[in-house]
Amino acid sequence: MIRLLPNTESQTINIIPREYIIASDLSLSIREDGTGKSETLSELTSVVNGNYLDIDCTFSILSEDSSYFIELTQEDTLLYRDKVYCTSQIDESVSHTLNQGKYQPYAGTGSDQDQQYIII
Repeated sequence: MIRLLPNTESQTINIIPREYIIASDLSLSIREDGTGKSETLSELTSVVNGNYLDIDCTFSILSEDSSYFIELTQEDTLLYRDKVYCTSQIDESVSHTLNQGKYQPYAGTGSDQDQQYIII
């Protein structure tokens, strides 16, 4: 999974593609999960960097705590496909989950705590 910042500035993605190719006619499609909002970047240039392929991209649809699906192609040839998570969190020592703060655990009281559920 690739992690991107939720901004409209240029960002470099580092990938391990199906084919290592230096080209200036690449196309990258990005689609937001859930909403289907999408964007296609064309005429992208790739640079081989060791075992990676570096591609500079400037996105306009990225939003905080959203996930996306990307595909990198050259004409009709698929070079790479992956998931993207967009967050402004840059401290890698802090745990982060996709549903942080969205759900409250059930806190039963009295006899509710004694109930057990068996799933078969």
